[in-house]
Amino acid sequence: MNDREDSHGEDDYRVVIGEECFDWRALTDTERRDALDALAEVLEPLADGRRTAFLEPAYDTECLPSVTLTDALYTKDGGLPPDERRLLGSLLDKCRMVEPEESDLPQPVRVVEGPWQEPSWGVTHALSRAAAGRATTCLLTWHAPGREDWPSGWITVEREPVDSHDGVQVHLLRAPEDTPGFWRGVYTHETHEPVSADRFFTLTEDAFPGLLFAESLSLSRFKGSYAEVLPWLVQLLGALSDHFAHTLAACSGDQNQVMARFSAMDLDISPESANTKKNAKAWAERNVTYRGSTYRCEWHGKRLWDRDRVHFSLPIPAYDDRVLVGVFRDHLS
Repeated sequence: MNDREDSHGEDDYRVVIGEECFDWRALTDTERRDALDALAEVLEPLADGRRTAFLEPAYDTECLPSVTLTDALYTKDGGLPPDERRLLGSLLDKCRMVEPEESDLPQPVRVVEGPWQEPSWGVTHALSRAAAGRATTCLLTWHAPGREDWPSGWITVEREPVDSHDGVQVHLLRAPEDTPGFWRGVYTHETHEPVSADRFFTLTEDAFPGLLFAESLSLSRFKGSYAEVLPWLVQLLGALSDHFAHTLAACSGDQNQVMARFSAMDLDISPESANTKKNAKAWAERNVTYRGSTYRCEWHGKRLWDRDRVHFSLPIPAYDDRVLVGVFRDHLS
């Protein structure tokens, strides 16, 4: 999480593990090892004792023929490779175990227009939380039996009986690269509870892993309201996180090409003008201190031509080419 910690309480888990992830019965030894590695890769950054949960019945999942998850994890002859077994056990120990409630009783579900299927306790619990307005992702790795054709990302799931439920917007987490899209959706999906301005920075590390954020940033410095600025801000930060460093390198530093590629994403970014660079006072306003060092935020993105700008740096080698977002303002000098 970002240094600006989110203290939303014990119930603030948003990731629910579907126990289909623990069903390795149909896999070869090599496939099983790959599946364990894939699950650990997704789970490791999320298993922090607060954000991720699984349902208690998951321990009874038959993960190998006649072997439950409990036996596989906590007995030496459980059939799993020892290193992978120890790692997965330690990760699950860091997750929250949830006792199922009546609303978690599995009922048939389907991705819109797909076949009806019996869900796991985990899938049902994720859908229940999402239906109650809690933006939720369900972890279902690539091999999850019966869920192979469910796409990653935000999807609509129907529950029986159809007449008593609208489709539920839930996120499916298949691989590490799906994670930022979930946290960005937490900001912007209208069917879930809004993230207030004072909690905006609690999700930025997860939503925008290619960026750094100066401690001096404040959303109040935009001219537009938080509700007006938020969709554009999430879109811009997401594109900078995913594409700016790569695009700059691919274009060999050609600023016009970089601007054109972001324009194709409906985003207006540009470097500072020659006039700004000649103005020592204005140029100094782009200098931002981050962890004891000063960086110049010489590019900016703007929501409108005359207001609401985000100033950011070139990729910083010392931070694995991440980009520092240094200034939120209506308009700098």
